[in-house]
Amino acid sequence: MPHARTLPKTRLLAGIGLTALLLLTLLRLAFLWNFEGFAGLREPGVLRAFYLGFKFDTRWVALALAPAWVLLKPGSRGGESGWRRAGAPLVLFLCLGLYVALLCIAMVNDVAARPWLLAWIFAVALYRGLFPLDGLEDLPARVLWGAYGAVALGATFLGYFVDFGAFAYIHMRLNGALLMFLDNPDISGRMLWQTYPILRLALLLTALVTAGLWLIRRSALRLRFQGSRGTRILARVAVSVVLLAVMWGKWSRYPLRWGEAFEARHPFHAHLALNPLLFFLETRAEMDGGYSLDEVKATHATLAEYFGIPVAYDREGLPSLDRAVEPRAQVAGTPNIVFIQLESLAAFKTTPFGNPLDPTPYLDRLCREGILFDRFFVVMENTSRSMFATLFGTPDVSSVQNATRNPLLVDQHTLLSALPEYDKSFWLGGSANWAQIRAALKNNVKDVTLHEEGSFSSPVVDVWGISDVDLLLEAHAKFRATRTPFWAYVQTSGNHPPFTIPPHHKDFRVRNLDEARLKAAGFTGNEEFNAVRLMDHALESFFEAARKEPYFANTIFLLWGDHGIPRGSTDRRFGDLTLAIHQVPFLMYAPGLLRPERRHTIASQVDILPTLVALLGRPARTKTLGKDLFDPRFEESAAAFTFTTFRRPPRHGLLQGDFYLNVEPDGRARLFRTDQPDPPDLAATDPERARRMQELARGFLAWSRFLLSHNRPDIPWGATAAPGPPTPPRPPKGNPSLGFHSPWGATAAPGPLPPPRPASRGPVGSPSRSAPP
Repeated sequence: MPHARTLPKTRLLAGIGLTALLLLTLLRLAFLWNFEGFAGLREPGVLRAFYLGFKFDTRWVALALAPAWVLLKPGSRGGESGWRRAGAPLVLFLCLGLYVALLCIAMVNDVAARPWLLAWIFAVALYRGLFPLDGLEDLPARVLWGAYGAVALGATFLGYFVDFGAFAYIHMRLNGALLMFLDNPDISGRMLWQTYPILRLALLLTALVTAGLWLIRRSALRLRFQGSRGTRILARVAVSVVLLAVMWGKWSRYPLRWGEAFEARHPFHAHLALNPLLFFLETRAEMDGGYSLDEVKATHATLAEYFGIPVAYDREGLPSLDRAVEPRAQVAGTPNIVFIQLESLAAFKTTPFGNPLDPTPYLDRLCREGILFDRFFVVMENTSRSMFATLFGTPDVSSVQNATRNPLLVDQHTLLSALPEYDKSFWLGGSANWAQIRAALKNNVKDVTLHEEGSFSSPVVDVWGISDVDLLLEAHAKFRATRTPFWAYVQTSGNHPPFTIPPHHKDFRVRNLDEARLKAAGFTGNEEFNAVRLMDHALESFFEAARKEPYFANTIFLLWGDHGIPRGSTDRRFGDLTLAIHQVPFLMYAPGLLRPERRHTIASQVDILPTLVALLGRPARTKTLGKDLFDPRFEESAAAFTFTTFRRPPRHGLLQGDFYLNVEPDGRARLFRTDQPDPPDLAATDPERARRMQELARGFLAWSRFLLSHNRPDIPWGATAAPGPPTPPRPPKGNPSLGFHSPWGATAAPGPLPPPRPASRGPVGSPSRSAPP
């Protein structure tokens, strides 16, 4: 096979590698331009981000080229026949397959990868020793190398496609936490299909891979050995050293690690520095390691003091926060209860919190007529995790696999057990198989009825099922016909890509604004803006219909955002613990039962059920992390715990008063004020506050992990246990990692009820005291 010019392997692979590095650098520039604009090139620290990113990219390229350096050869077996001709492709396939497996395993567990490394080295020695003539001039070898190139190119381009989409949606680079969406492949697939131009992206991916393979093939067919044997050996040693050096990444005892990217002062620069393909491979495994009983014990006294209870232990000798929820009835009888969970409703995108485009005027009216908690912070950015925390009082700080998807965590105590006589229902426009939420509800909420896809008369509009307008109106029809007290949980989903505007809602008018106004108000486009407006329209349709019915006057409605969203936020503070994710509206609305006010107590979704059962005057017990928001003990000391869902390893934080503590995975803590636009780190100037808040945050994290498997229901529905004397600590029995214990501890006897607090409210959008913007 004659060629005009030959090419040594060193130059061939160097050319491919440099071209790949140029392409990855251009992709990093595109990432900067798309999410920050080229003005970001002038920011301090951006050059270091590009420098670190170049080193990560070099590692990726070196890893992709390593098998070619070791195994790729020119030549042909010529007239060989028999077992050598048949065996060479099989052994080459084995070598390439083992290398891909080794790479995937070593990224998360180098110890587990050692046997695979030995197997790969043995296979390489076998291939080079038994088949010295096998090379690119043989068709089977060309096919196998073409397949390897297609996998490498396809994985790279596909990884960047997903990475750009992930960052646009959740402001996190491609990482292992996104694997959670594969638990519902049908729903996730339909959402992607309805949101993104999948066919065009698939065609583009095919074109890019085809073009890359064509260019590589043209160069590879010119491959020839050149130089003397000694020169080739010297080149092999030198290039091997270079490859190993760039894989290591730095002149140090320890290799370059992605954690170095997160030392950047600007949070975006940390993301800019990452190589998403390496980041994904390194974060695929569970990284929280379950709970530490030592950490739980070490923080037991801190949390007991926070909740105002003595340090106590359960019957197995394990630490316990078991305590009574003190009844402080504000309503008489058995009013109906309706939970309305508002999908992805960040506070900064709403009228009550001052959005200049007035996207939610009806929600604003409800807030003025109800009790608005304007410093309400959800733990994390994920719907099923948020629902878990709401229903069971424990933040879901599990790693890749959400608690609702973990069969070992399906048994949970909920304060809904204090409402045994209520008819209970859950409403979702799509399927309750989403995130395995069906199991969490049916297993823990006695006699709950699920209303989901297939049970509605309204038309399906997209992957999320029927529209929020139709969902709420179908729920209203059921409420109107119910003659017994009822509790209902309505989960909306329309404020989510693909942001469908159903054509049959003729009374809703789409508004299209110019991009500059939308961007200034925190919206990424008219689609998102109108999705938020449609959610507000759904609330108006529901409440205006409900006002005409008898059940309305005897119903308490609780509305809150399941989480915020960083999409569109211009608030650069606090990195991936940004308040854009965590701050959402929370409203208790019952015009005939509750006096309107605007409250500034720091609150979280784990507080919703304790507050509700106390407000109803129901005796109940809990051992998780929620508090009664009307309890005067928490007026100043109330705290809200935050946790990053999509960052690996995660950061966590604590809001208390006007302060926000951010804690890095290595334990470094920074303290900020939330009422300043560019707050300095106060950890050094206010060390005592920082220490107290860090200890409380440490307790919330340790106990959240612990309670995921130690909140099993041990009291029958509708029953309450009288507190007993504290049990002295005993060594725990069994394997604590399995969580097969039944905590039962003592609490202090409830004290006298405080007098009712006078109403206090400021104008909507401007709290009477400083609040997080």
